[in-house]
Amino acid sequence: MKYKKIVNQVFIVSLLISSKIYCDNIITFFLKPYPQMSDPEKALKKAKKFARPEKYAKYTLRAATNRYFTSGIFSSYMGYLDLSDLNGQIMFPRKHDKPNLNIVITKHIFPVLMLENTVHHWELSDKSKAIMYNIQRKYDVLAKTYFWETKKINIPKDSIISKDTIVIIAKPKYVYIPEGITVTTKNPQLILPDIYVKQGINKVENSLYVFGIKNLFTTLDETYKKSKTKYSEQLKSEYTK
Repeated sequence: MKYKKIVNQVFIVSLLISSKIYCDNIITFFLKPYPQMSDPEKALKKAKKFARPEKYAKYTLRAATNRYFTSGIFSSYMGYLDLSDLNGQIMFPRKHDKPNLNIVITKHIFPVLMLENTVHHWELSDKSKAIMYNIQRKYDVLAKTYFWETKKINIPKDSIISKDTIVIIAKPKYVYIPEGITVTTKNPQLILPDIYVKQGINKVENSLYVFGIKNLFTTLDETYKKSKTKYSEQLKSEYTK
């Protein structure tokens, strides 16, 4: 009961810190459970670990968090931070024009600051522990069909994460993105192909890490300043006085 209470508290706090989205066009995708077959050898190894009292609490906590293991997973994009819901959905306001973006899966990122609480850009903490994919919408003239083309790409040499990159906070081995083609439609709402999550992802540890950097994420609101002859568009963050 003690461990379930801890998990519930972490999950509630996670919901509170996720950014609310108010926009017209969105980018969204769903996290789905990765199909797995039972492995007798793995089951035997886990049964032996349960025989050790010091391991029991760890696996009890992990089982509690894995009940809906596609929910409670953090992602970021364009300064926004979102948490997958009980359906595994992640959603961001669409802040770039082209139907072309990258997705990087990594457990840690670090900010390069200009001023206090003002991030110039984010970088990968360890390129060897990250995987990046490119997803681009294309049109097949013969089939008269739009489709997403997903392919694995190299990590940038400078480790810089571009603003229009979606970052999924997790160990790469627990997240699977199928490469290839997925049929879609021409739509300003970018509904990306499904992404699969494997059993064993440590959501508690990932959430605690995000809590430490959450203050560096903030949504940008559009405001307008009136002058004598025109209105000028400005961006205002929640930290702006």
